Amino acid sequence: MSDELTNAPYLRDVVLSTRERLSREPGAARMRPWVSTRLEQDVRAVARFMQYDQPYEFRCDESPARAGLGSAPSPMRYLLSGLAFCLQVWCAKVAALHDAALHELQIDVRTLLDMRGEHLVDDVPAHPQWFVLDVRLRSPAPPDAVIAVVREAARRCPVTSLVRAAVPVYLLITHNGTTTYDDRPDELSKEHEEMTTR
Repeated sequence: MSDELTNAPYLRDVVLSTRERLSREPGAARMRPWVSTRLEQDVRAVARFMQYDQPYEFRCDESPARAGLGSAPSPMRYLLSGLAFCLQVWCAKVAALHDAALHELQIDVRTLLDMRGEHLVDDVPAHPQWFVLDVRLRSPAPPDAVIAVVREAARRCPVTSLVRAAVPVYLLITHNGTTTYDDRPDELSKEHEEMTTR
């Protein structure tokens, strides 16, 4: 029995048939995602929306030190999760397109946010300065093929593409326990090493 994570033929067929349909019908490519949010108390809020013909909702909050109750993840955690989720979706699809079996896929997302920016202290941007997408895979595919899959997935992922238009997004790829790709600047590599050895 294979421990492959995905049904590669199915994913490949869906991606290729979607591409063919969108080539024939460009109007079908335009989506208008939406959510509706409502403030519930202090800084706690709820988002509600319909998707796949069913209702969904999720909440955000802040820590008590930031006027919240700590009752739900912060908005930034949703952004980080959105980056990871979208890249995972595209890693799975691109791996299927290139016959690179995935037996494990984990993505950690890190960033640097200086709170002085949002509090108007000094001349500091309010937005995160960079993102690192730390992609760890197990796959029988050769290292070059896995690197190509992840880089193509990052190019195709709408969330990564959006963030990359604003700030640097770096990739760290570990394939079968060995780092095979790392485009982080030296200072971020050193910072990561310090964090993991504490």
